[in-house]
Amino acid sequence: MSRDDEARYGRVCLLVLNVCPFTLRQVIDDYSLRHAGSLSLCDFLEKNKHSLFHLYAKKCCCKHPQQNRSTQMYKSQWDSLFMQNTSSCQKGKQIDCPCKYDCKPGITTKVMDVTLCCLVINNICPGVDVNHIKTIREIRNKLIHAESACLDLLTFNGYMNRLKTAICQLAKNVSATLHTDTVKMISELENRLMDPVELRELRNLIIDVKRFTDLETVRIGFH
Repeated sequence: MSRDDEARYGRVCLLVLNVCPFTLRQVIDDYSLRHAGSLSLCDFLEKNKHSLFHLYAKKCCCKHPQQNRSTQMYKSQWDSLFMQNTSSCQKGKQIDCPCKYDCKPGITTKVMDVTLCCLVINNICPGVDVNHIKTIREIRNKLIHAESACLDLLTFNGYMNRLKTAICQLAKNVSATLHTDTVKMISELENRLMDPVELRELRNLIIDVKRFTDLETVRIGFH
């Protein structure tokens, strides 16, 4: 494992964990206000609360069939968006249900990491190109589950080109300003020197993310 290989891994991780969320949050804001006609992000999430709940829970007070849970919402993700209320839903006394939750007042997309951004766009933002979201999720998962924190030049170029195409196109569909900002952030990242201490901290962060993801996945099995 060479220092260059480690640096390439670090750059792609920063692109996924820092640049992608920056752009995806604005994709969600743009969709919720301009396309969905919502008054705020909270209003948008409230309107789609039932759909999101079926990604989080297996059962509900409604009799609608369970949605495809190939993309599941973790409890921590649900809790970052919604809080319990004092609902009088009778069925909700026996099972968990969306009636028992309200969107957190004043919520912004800043609470969403790249994983939650992708989940929200995939499920409640129709019209946004999900193929770009699929690319981001795929490479994010490969980085998280990589056996070693390094990338050879060929793999690095492949990841970077695919990610740049995906995130820049998503940004361009929102506004020229967001596209310019996204391109600038990527350019700065590509030329950035990666300090060994920064690389070690980044790898520890990736390990924590993987551990958390594995734990939440196990919990879903009992949800």
